[in-house]
Amino acid sequence: MPYLNRHQISALIKKKQIYSNKSITNKQIQPASLDLTLSDKCYRVKASFIPNNIKISDVIKELSLTKINLNENKLLEKNCIYLCELNEKLSLPYDIMGKSNPKSTTGRLDIFTRVITENGKEYDYVNYNYKGKLYLEIIPQSFSIILKKNTSLNQIRFFQGSNIEKKIKQVNISVSIKKNQITAYKAKKITSAINLNKINYYKLYKYWEKIIPEDNYFIIERDEFYILRSKEKIIVKNNQAAELEPFKDSFGNFRVHYAGFFDPGFGNNKLGTPAVLELRAYDTPFIIRDGQLVGQLNFYDIDEIKKESYGIKIKSNYFNQDLKLAKQFNQ
Repeated sequence: MPYLNRHQISALIKKKQIYSNKSITNKQIQPASLDLTLSDKCYRVKASFIPNNIKISDVIKELSLTKINLNENKLLEKNCIYLCELNEKLSLPYDIMGKSNPKSTTGRLDIFTRVITENGKEYDYVNYNYKGKLYLEIIPQSFSIILKKNTSLNQIRFFQGSNIEKKIKQVNISVSIKKNQITAYKAKKITSAINLNKINYYKLYKYWEKIIPEDNYFIIERDEFYILRSKEKIIVKNNQAAELEPFKDSFGNFRVHYAGFFDPGFGNNKLGTPAVLELRAYDTPFIIRDGQLVGQLNFYDIDEIKKESYGIKIKSNYFNQDLKLAKQFNQ
């Protein structure tokens, strides 16, 4: 199977093909992914970049504005660009590659993140046989954030073999909009910073505006950030993993879902669970209607997870979600 599950990821750790500046905890190992954690080395930089054939240490010397020590809580300001070295390093074999994506909480807080590798030519992809450090670009977009070392903003999945795009099925995903009901949340422009370590702490109304449309549609405004939910209820069986792929621009001028990965066991009950969708319009305001297509959910095979699939047993944060904000908010 191309997707590696938690047991196969654990085997890579035992072989030192995944290793870290610190001990990799069991909590980091998800049903089909590994949580990546920040080291204490972080930099505010002038611009995003792709390293290509330049060493990242040389790029840091060229672009760095300030060095930040994450041994203590530090403020990362909204709309500024940061580059942090991750604790985890890789020494992958010839037949295994990695793909990273933001964690669900990262997406719901509108924190734009992507993994960069030495000599990498694209974001979030780790080539077969890669050996070296991992770095994370972080751009808080709606809220300034407070964090420190060992915080996890991204996760990485591993694939074995070359046939990693083989899908077992595809499901179209549309947005749910209900008139006279809370159908979405829009991030407020002026707020205080959010400490990522404070769970169920922040008052919703100070950071979010409730969207209660008078009909089965509303207008998403340019450069505003929205949380919505899917019309479809999703079930990912214990021998599957799924990834939400946004539709191309011809379906609408907005970006959907920063995270987009669904672990084995997500919504694996009689009714299923809706996906939470993160939308941001670009270029122009855009009217979005109930049932409008926003993405395609691709399902992939995985060796079955017998125990510790996504859900209450492993204390997954969003196993019973509906229109659910990030875990830092008291909702």
